[in-house]
Amino acid sequence: MKGIMRKSTYFTAIATFLMSASTAVAVPVHINSGNPAYPFPQFLEYACGGNLGTENPEGLVHAEMERYIRKAYQQHANEFEYTGKEYKGIKYIWTPYKAAYDCSEGDGYALLAAAYMADKVTFDGYWMATHDKRRVHTKRYSDCSDNAPNYEFGKFAISDGADEGGNTAADGDVDVALALYVAYKQWGEFMLDEKGEKVLDACGNPISYKQEMINVIRGLVAMTNMDAGKNPARVNTGIIGLDGYPRGGDTWKEQTDWALQEENYITVDGVKVYPLFANPGGEKQHIDYCAPAYFREFHDLFVEMADAVGATAEWEAEQFRRAEASSDWLIGDLIGKNKTSLPTAGWNTVSRDGSETTYSNFQDGEDYRCPWRTISNYAWHGNPEYSWNPKTHQVEKGGNTYEYDAAVKLSDYMRDPAHWTASSQCYTKGDKKIPYSGPRMMGWQIDPMTGETLDDKNTSALGMSKGASAFAAIGVQDYDLMGDLFTVIYENWDASGTTDDGEWVSNYMSGWFRQTGLMALTGNYQAPSKMVAQPNLKIYRALKDSMSVCHVGDTVTYLLSYRNYGSVDAKDVKIVENVPADFAFLDADNNGVYDAASHTVTWKLNSIAGFKSDDIVGDALDFSAPNLSKTIGGVSYRCVAKNGAKGVYKTTAKISCSNGLGGETNFYPNYVTATMQRNNIEVVPTGLNVEKTADVTSVSEGDTVSFSTIITNDTVPALVGGRSHVNVAVADIDKGAQYNLMFKIYHDAVEPYIDNGNYRVTVFKDLKDAQSLQCSFDLVEGTQNGATMGTNASDFNFKDEILADGTHKFFVQFPHALAASTYFLNEMAGAAKFNCDGAKYPLRVVARFYDSSWKALDWSKGWSILSTDSDEGYYYPVTPSYQAGADPQPVDRLLRTACDEVSKLTKNVLVEEFDGYVWRKVLGDTPFVNGEDAQNVVVTDTIPLGFRLIQLKENPNVVYEKAEGKPYAGVITYRRSSALPLGEKDEMTYACVYEGGGTTMSAGCHVSSDKEKVNAVPLVITDKNESDIKNFDSQKVDEYVNVYTTLGALVKRHVRVSSALDGLDPGVYMVGNKKMIKH
Repeated sequence: MKGIMRKSTYFTAIATFLMSASTAVAVPVHINSGNPAYPFPQFLEYACGGNLGTENPEGLVHAEMERYIRKAYQQHANEFEYTGKEYKGIKYIWTPYKAAYDCSEGDGYALLAAAYMADKVTFDGYWMATHDKRRVHTKRYSDCSDNAPNYEFGKFAISDGADEGGNTAADGDVDVALALYVAYKQWGEFMLDEKGEKVLDACGNPISYKQEMINVIRGLVAMTNMDAGKNPARVNTGIIGLDGYPRGGDTWKEQTDWALQEENYITVDGVKVYPLFANPGGEKQHIDYCAPAYFREFHDLFVEMADAVGATAEWEAEQFRRAEASSDWLIGDLIGKNKTSLPTAGWNTVSRDGSETTYSNFQDGEDYRCPWRTISNYAWHGNPEYSWNPKTHQVEKGGNTYEYDAAVKLSDYMRDPAHWTASSQCYTKGDKKIPYSGPRMMGWQIDPMTGETLDDKNTSALGMSKGASAFAAIGVQDYDLMGDLFTVIYENWDASGTTDDGEWVSNYMSGWFRQTGLMALTGNYQAPSKMVAQPNLKIYRALKDSMSVCHVGDTVTYLLSYRNYGSVDAKDVKIVENVPADFAFLDADNNGVYDAASHTVTWKLNSIAGFKSDDIVGDALDFSAPNLSKTIGGVSYRCVAKNGAKGVYKTTAKISCSNGLGGETNFYPNYVTATMQRNNIEVVPTGLNVEKTADVTSVSEGDTVSFSTIITNDTVPALVGGRSHVNVAVADIDKGAQYNLMFKIYHDAVEPYIDNGNYRVTVFKDLKDAQSLQCSFDLVEGTQNGATMGTNASDFNFKDEILADGTHKFFVQFPHALAASTYFLNEMAGAAKFNCDGAKYPLRVVARFYDSSWKALDWSKGWSILSTDSDEGYYYPVTPSYQAGADPQPVDRLLRTACDEVSKLTKNVLVEEFDGYVWRKVLGDTPFVNGEDAQNVVVTDTIPLGFRLIQLKENPNVVYEKAEGKPYAGVITYRRSSALPLGEKDEMTYACVYEGGGTTMSAGCHVSSDKEKVNAVPLVITDKNESDIKNFDSQKVDEYVNVYTTLGALVKRHVRVSSALDGLDPGVYMVGNKKMIKH
């Protein structure tokens, strides 16, 4: 098997607009270019634990996550433009619109985005433009000219326009610094061209990621004395003050006046120094600029690279340690203010000794970032073993849980913001005024003291606050919340318009925080220190033809696919598969070896190539690309369900290597699909069954044996299980001569898209007085891309089956259409200014019934007595739910995140969901047992060798044929002239005489119908006068053989004689060229 994912409908993103415009052609992305050490994606754990990438939520798998994030990155990059400058073949890139002005903030977002997506082409172009515009006291790469040589406040600054008097902005500075660290981890010390040669600047010096990283990080803390008055005691220290608190930029006043107190002066080169920028009483700061996660990374890096940093490395590293600890303390202090306080502030103040603090809002464009670089410190590094002392302004031994506590509190809020305080309320957004809560309702700007949303005009239209808060859900390991956030972040984002070629352009900030949230939630936003070049193997399970159910005796083919996501070749690769219990191993490809003792199959693959870059432009993933294709592959094996197998079988396989990371299969095939598929196999009983018996088990020559073949048509348990959190609502209107059945789908599942066509409804009505019932349909809303839908009942796979008691059984399958969440579609209500694959409204279907004579029918009888609603109503959800399994769960509201329970429920219709192979009951119930009459029943029975038929009841539907050269003496075929009703049985009898010549005789039998084919357990009769067939323990050589049934069907390939019959049902088998008995 070449690839790891099946081709399916490609899902692009959904966008919301605040403005619409057409821009220049987007900058095409080059994901995983330049042979990165840490390619995208990786799907790895954080220090705090797992995420959606390590534990996939229901129906959302790696293949889909990767596509969604790649697309989100391209839509973010559509904000970028080429400046028109080019040097050494590298095109300069910038973001022309950044809301306030051309600031380093937007550069930081873009550089982080490119570095984490391993996009060297974009990173290099963007960094070179940023450097030549902002890196003071340097020579520009492009022409060796001086770059802000007179900048007064630091030698390593990233300035917002130093030549025009601009200074630094801390929020942009820290992001640019971290992006350079990531780039260094991705591509090594030097910038290389396509030939692998160092890129030299116009001065003739190699451009060094490493040196630029060190310099820019030093610019955040390096002590300088550039006072115009040349007072050696007045110093500046980047964006971290001498008091140990972060500040808004290199010319911002310090947070407190602690460092102005003479007793707190520090001595440098014999001079006691104090801050150049500080006020008595301190100065308020932007707490959302705090980045303790980054500061921890920079501290550890400078300790590791002390020699490269220089003599000041120890002091500068300690400044980062102080800033990390003080930032953590501020967050802990904020959330500890009261029961409702949240890490959503934009301003903060701190008194000299920390005894007095305040936290307040600044503006909606910034405050939501407060949890981002703070809570990620816990996610990346865990709880620290040291803490900030606000009185001494020093770091002391003794740990704290400030950031973890913030994650807990913010997660509590996101789960139910509508009930955070007594005055909080549910939100009603969109056309359909359904009150909601849940993470989707998290405000854009939130009062940090009360938790109240200050401006809800964009409460749900923007996912930025959710993206910035994603690490909170990760920190508390709430996988349900992570899943909800993924969908919300993916579909709720703001766009400024389209490119000239029709691609959506994300609005400033929206693109980055969408990408941030998606990367974080999937384990693809790691601390740079954890970005290690190594093999990273993942393994996935699927079943051939998406099989999900089988019967005893059926053969199942498991497909195991793998991929090395890392950049290093994996050595000594081994795959170990646990064959499901109650299944007999048949064979494996690629030299897989079965071990009967452990019931496992093992493949040894030697090595799997690590990733190397292909020349691919854009966000699409091409598994046929020369290098990427070397990182993937697959193996498979077959097994058969044994007698006694029943129920759902889950199993796992592990892949490992000697020099890196391995993986284990989960319970979802790694397909891009809107169908809810699992990779379990469920063994179910057949409705049609056959049993063959004889009145003796051993014979002598001349004996007469009576045979009996009994067939039954039994009820079977209903198949259950589907996608959680998709409800169907039903209602009706009796208009006399016309009767309307009405349906809606309500979707707030984790998967961003569902397929409406995977759902069907069955309604039961007693209409004995109907003469010729007619039906037409209106797909009022919810078509694919808003297409016009006809009224033909065949478009809905409609069937009207009239049962024996006169009950009409109506089947309605909804037309196929991708559908985003109901909330989002309701909110946008088909607006022209948003991009959505599939339907632009939630599904609403009306089926109109009438008698051909237009007489009024009595629709009040039958199982499905429904509640009436208007065409424009909400209708009534079907209950109970079997989506999670056989135990029914109540449904009491239209959507899981809806605040209100409904006034009425629908209990008497059946809703089924297609799982890619069969239909399963997911909602409601039926008045009938599960099963149906068996049509076109045929029994095929064989007579054992050595026997001659002497008696067969005359029946025109029974035919006997003598067999020549076969492993049986003859065949009796019985074709029923009518269906075998559910719950009934039939029997065929005959007699034979044994004429000798056999040893152990086996006779097979099977029965088939339109929908099933079932084999009977083989009947074995032995000759009393012949010795037993030798069993395998008498074999002299334990050689490899193939195993067949006596009818010639292959059941095992290349197995040892000693284990040839292990796991097989009792009967006679050909083992190599010898016949053997399994007792």
